[in-house]
Amino acid sequence: MVDLSGIIFIKKIYLVANGAEPAPPLGTILGNIGANASSFCTSFNNRTSELPSYFSLKVTIFVYTNKSTQFILDLPSTTYFLGLLKFDRTIKIRLTDRFHEKIISCVDLYSILQLAKLKFPNKPLHLAFKIILGSVYSMGLTIVKERDEN
Repeated sequence: MVDLSGIIFIKKIYLVANGAEPAPPLGTILGNIGANASSFCTSFNNRTSELPSYFSLKVTIFVYTNKSTQFILDLPSTTYFLGLLKFDRTIKIRLTDRFHEKIISCVDLYSILQLAKLKFPNKPLHLAFKIILGSVYSMGLTIVKERDEN
């Protein structure tokens, strides 16, 4: 939770996950008000280290009177993540005397658990998992035990 007392500066900026550097433009923005850009970049990169480097995240940076910083990440939506995680699997269906192939969109169980931890880190895992399951079902995805690595 962000402490709202003593804030002297708020900046919303897009940063690439695990890619914050104290160089311009971020270094200039924070440096002009006396905040430690290196410290912010280290905190941000540690927090986003498990995310893929192609994620562009909306970040709200708070600078306090003592020049310390805090930030809030605005993660992409659950459906955005599920769209990245889904894959197609071909199954065979027997209709009367023949087999037909059908392509279904799937997501593996481990990915759902990881997404639940990422999106809802402060909720118990069983509750976060149920929230993600609602999106999985609404997108018409099939849950599989593990992804085929063919």
